[in-house]
Amino acid sequence: METIRIGEKYYDVSKLTEQATSLLQDLQKVEGELGRLALSTSITNVAKNALIERLVAETANLVEVEAPETKAE
Repeated sequence: METIRIGEKYYDVSKLTEQATSLLQDLQKVEGELGRLALSTSITNVAKNALIERLVAETANLVEVEAPETKAE
């Protein structure tokens, strides 16, 4: 018997209603999308960090100036 854990309880998969099966499939799709987005976020962060490192290296020989004053609103 194949079981599935939902919350803190286990259920026989073959006894799930059509609605429960449909919801489970939707949940699996959402979890897959979250995994894809997490991977994409990780890749984007690696690219961002590499660009920051290159920008810091590119500005190493520039003379630093004071930050401009900000206007109070």
